[in-house]
Amino acid sequence: MADTVSSARDDQTAEAQPGTPGTGEPAAPEAAEAAPPGVGEPAVPGIGELVAPGGRESTPSAGEATVAAGEVGRAVVGGGELLVGELVGRAVGKGARRLVKAVGMVERGEDDAIHQVRVSCRRLRSDLKLFRKVLAGEWSGELRDELAWLANSCGEARDLEVIAELVRDGVTSEDDPDHVGTILGTLTIGLERAGARSAEVVTGERTALLVANLKAVAAAPELNEKASKSCAEVLPKLLTAAQRKFSESADLLKPWTPDDDWHEVRLLAKRVRYAADTTASVLGDEAREAAVQAAKFQELLGQHQDHCAAADALTALAKEAAAQSDAELSFTLGRLTERHRAARKPLREEFLSQYHRP
Repeated sequence: MADTVSSARDDQTAEAQPGTPGTGEPAAPEAAEAAPPGVGEPAVPGIGELVAPGGRESTPSAGEATVAAGEVGRAVVGGGELLVGELVGRAVGKGARRLVKAVGMVERGEDDAIHQVRVSCRRLRSDLKLFRKVLAGEWSGELRDELAWLANSCGEARDLEVIAELVRDGVTSEDDPDHVGTILGTLTIGLERAGARSAEVVTGERTALLVANLKAVAAAPELNEKASKSCAEVLPKLLTAAQRKFSESADLLKPWTPDDDWHEVRLLAKRVRYAADTTASVLGDEAREAAVQAAKFQELLGQHQDHCAAADALTALAKEAAAQSDAELSFTLGRLTERHRAARKPLREEFLSQYHRP
């Protein structure tokens, strides 16, 4: 049965802080208008069948939620009214530096490196989406597609890492230790293979070209006339729009709502947090408070998503075990699956209690 289980193909640490950018000079500004190389190509394969999509990244504590935001735009605010266009360039530049640092972590084989690449991509995509109404041309959509490709290329490894940790932490004395060892061994083999594939993508030419395009955009983003407006006029509307989308979906959640709907609300909470982080240097306490609250929601919903992903992966392994007539291993997998499904209930109740609190 070990051979059968191991045939399976191969979102809790702190987010990387902005680091020193690479030593290479930014590409020429006109490069920002060109489509990033590789747009439209099929995503790199390797996302495992056992892993439910949408594994989560780490969520900062309430006190850490807006620490990184203060760097964006601070120098300009002190000298006069900050324009939206200036904030766009600073936000993309900061995101590019974060991604460069994460790529360097992968090259050096550091812990949590693949996860930090994924976080960097998601934050950049969120900023580009936040400012989409002041951006001109097609470049932002193309960059978001490339960032999604890179994040997805790192998804399987991160999801398997989270699932293995959850399974390990959830084991009790009632579980057959040999079966647990087989299950964890399968997940570990999948993680190692997925990690190697992700590292190859992250250190490859397509990622290097993506970074070059991000640097070019940060130096001279192509903007429309709305970018000349003040941040004080535009940013409250952008943050309010993100909050409204979250609330509209969160209002519909019930204890029996399907997993996918809970997952969607988690993504919307994350967008609120990123939007609040990016705008906090201009909007002040209003945005900081929004970021703290969104981080709390994201943490609860992230734990919920982790248990959903673990249950789905274990269910797939249980089906394989049953197909191979390994009833005992299938039984152990079924017990572990139900344990993770049961873990959803208190998390849903806690979220609903916090969300509807006066």
